[in-house]
Amino acid sequence: MRTQLDAWLDTHASDFLASLQNVLRIPSVKDDTTVNPSANAPFGQPIADALDYTLSVCDAHGLATENFAGFAGHADFGAGTEIAAMLGHLDVVPVGKGWTHDPWSATLTDDDYLWGRGTSDDKGPTFAAMWGAFAVKAVCEAQGITLSRRVRLIFGCDEESGWECMAHYFGAAGQAKPTVAFTPDAMFPLVFAEKGSFTGVVEKILTESSADVRLVSFASGQRPNMVPDDATAVLVGNAEALGMMAFVLKPMPGISATLDGDTLTVLAKGKAAHGSTPDEGDNAAVKLARALTSNLSAFDDLDGAASEWLADVVRRGASTTGAANGIDCTDEVTGALTCNMGVVSLAGGVAQTTFNVRYPATLDGETILQNFRDSAKAGGYDVVDLKHTPPLYVPVDAEPVRTLLRVYREHTGDQTPPKTMGGRTYATSVAPVGVAFGAMMEGDLELAHQADERVTVARLIMCAKIYAQALYEMAK
Repeated sequence: MRTQLDAWLDTHASDFLASLQNVLRIPSVKDDTTVNPSANAPFGQPIADALDYTLSVCDAHGLATENFAGFAGHADFGAGTEIAAMLGHLDVVPVGKGWTHDPWSATLTDDDYLWGRGTSDDKGPTFAAMWGAFAVKAVCEAQGITLSRRVRLIFGCDEESGWECMAHYFGAAGQAKPTVAFTPDAMFPLVFAEKGSFTGVVEKILTESSADVRLVSFASGQRPNMVPDDATAVLVGNAEALGMMAFVLKPMPGISATLDGDTLTVLAKGKAAHGSTPDEGDNAAVKLARALTSNLSAFDDLDGAASEWLADVVRRGASTTGAANGIDCTDEVTGALTCNMGVVSLAGGVAQTTFNVRYPATLDGETILQNFRDSAKAGGYDVVDLKHTPPLYVPVDAEPVRTLLRVYREHTGDQTPPKTMGGRTYATSVAPVGVAFGAMMEGDLELAHQADERVTVARLIMCAKIYAQALYEMAK
């Protein structure tokens, strides 16, 4: 069966690539300006377009499809009450800056790299699994093989934000959870434990000031689960004091300052990274806040409430272990907690900070949440939003771990043990019957959520072959 699945995918490689390029060219970033529930676009029209296109490709290959009000969709074939499923997502994070290729062009270069937002997270792997399913369907039909389980491809549309997609799909839409499942949204050989996670938004009101220099706005970050790569602050007031600030700021690495009369605009450039690995990035909000508080004599004229808040942005944002938020901890399975300060804003005197936290899988999440609340309260903040996802842990001797490990090792010969991670995948939404399975491998560059996201076509075709065999073995 493996030989025939591989051969089918080799024959259809150009069709696979063309369909993937088409979906990569759809800028499926969550867009609140085009939300239209009546048109099945609860997360904006671009994401709705990506879902419609994906389901149309499945339709063309004879799968039965359904769109669940634009929150999610699925495509399946076969019969039976038990389901072998793949869960992938079609939404992507914003592109950010620093690209050397158009992030929406799906450019294929001579070195076999396919460039674009979503190539690795998660359109590329999702389409690899989708075409793997097409191969299973075609080969089974050609040989008259009847599978014991239905094969289902589930496409989510809000993975990078609030996960309303899975809440709707398994909740309001009433869809059954699969019997066994994987999501191609992490690394090989597979991930059997994922940290718990929560996103917390804290807020405080900065009192009005009559100081010579006032901080009127601060903006950094696009998503909680991204390390922000740029930040902007605007200060107004005494021109002489602002001039001194500009003089001090301009030589700082990654900082630029522009004085226009009684207004000083300060920019910071950092480096994006995934929110689960904040130490791999350079948080622009921290960099900017540190720049504005690093030379106290130059900033004596800045109002005290703003100075204190900026100092707290540095303290809490630089503490990627969560210690400054009272939540640092570790376990022997998934390691230490990580804390990413993903979004920081000040507007109209209201200061908000959003933290994305990944905590060890074997620890009590409710205790960590309460410690976060207590730390925020002690700092004068109100917790205005808190979204929590429990951890995932599937024993390595349970299904689907055993089957997926066997399939991966048969294809690659790689005996690397299964992994744990701080990232959060759809596997948690079907716990304990699903795990993250690919598509990164040891030694790959981590380009998810970063500029110049890319993957080789050869890797995607190899993944499609692994996923085809995995779906067949899970369903037979």
